[in-house]
Amino acid sequence: MVRKQKAGQKGRIVMNCAALAVTFSAALMFGYNPFQDNLGTITAPQPVVAHWDNIPATPVSWFLNPLTPSNNVSNSGCSDTPAKCIQQALESGFSAWTGAQVPIGNTQQQLTDIAVTFAGTSPLTNPDYQDCQNVIGFSDTNTSDFSTGTIAFTQISTVTRPANVPSGTPFQYTCSGSASKTCNLDDCIADADIEFNPKVNFTTSVTPPSNTFNLQSVATHEEGHLLGLDHSGIGHTVMFPFGDTALAGVQTQLQTDDAVGISFLYPTTSFASATGVISGFVNLSSSGSTSAVFGAHVIAVNSDTGNAVIDGITAPDGSYKLIGVPPGNYNILVLPMAPSSDAGILVLDNFSGWECGFADAGCKSVPLNPTNFTGRYY
Repeated sequence: MVRKQKAGQKGRIVMNCAALAVTFSAALMFGYNPFQDNLGTITAPQPVVAHWDNIPATPVSWFLNPLTPSNNVSNSGCSDTPAKCIQQALESGFSAWTGAQVPIGNTQQQLTDIAVTFAGTSPLTNPDYQDCQNVIGFSDTNTSDFSTGTIAFTQISTVTRPANVPSGTPFQYTCSGSASKTCNLDDCIADADIEFNPKVNFTTSVTPPSNTFNLQSVATHEEGHLLGLDHSGIGHTVMFPFGDTALAGVQTQLQTDDAVGISFLYPTTSFASATGVISGFVNLSSSGSTSAVFGAHVIAVNSDTGNAVIDGITAPDGSYKLIGVPPGNYNILVLPMAPSSDAGILVLDNFSGWECGFADAGCKSVPLNPTNFTGRYY
């Protein structure tokens, strides 16, 4: 999570049978679609979504290192111990995701089926992408982990089905300490750690004082990443890439784009029948010729309410596909990305999975198929 802008530092890790590490960050503002660009790794010719395996039968477990050596977390408004107040704020964030509801007609429907459980405390101070334990903490001692403006980040590692293992066949991977686990998908999330910047002030109070972030608001965003979501380009969503210390910047309630994103990753049986798909192409006509537009921001706007509901980004061939759209009448708004963070709010950089997803390992060129490459994003 970053205050004003989000820059990416790309990298790869290895975790037994071809593991990838992806790191996301949050700040004063959030950014990009929670699921439209979560493409996982490629199984040609189609991309594969990365998410937690065996959900909800096996809940996503998380640990907490409640120590705040910088004393940067205030438990104002909470009558319990500081550690318990922090835990409560984090649990409230997870509850928003597990109870996500999508507006279908005149009712709110829960179209996601996911479970999360608190597994206890951990002494871990810095992210460890190989231990297969999801730890949330405030004690990261590596100052280089937090670039200017970074409020918090989530580091995710995934394991990818080896090429010699047929699709549908479970495969084994090994965590540090030699613990063996099984993945039944093409791309499983194996580990996710969240670290809050020890030099940034947080509070459990719903009315944060000046230059202080509401802990639950930041946590809810980062927990969305932990569960497999990327950013949203819609400003009022939890997964928007930017946030604020002001009361107006406190965002703990999921919006439609957030709820659809988590439902897409962990759907109930009624998700597909209750929602629809909007797809198309964005082309640019100039001097009698037509060319596909890559990286255009596509937003579905409800024509009856004027609300921006769900968004995505065009692929190299100009195509887009918005999945999980609630019933209604929509206009499609297409916006260009800013050429740099100095020239506009959203740049392709803000949408980490898309930026590297459509590029090679070094994010230098655009291939034929999108792939979710790895790195830490701030």
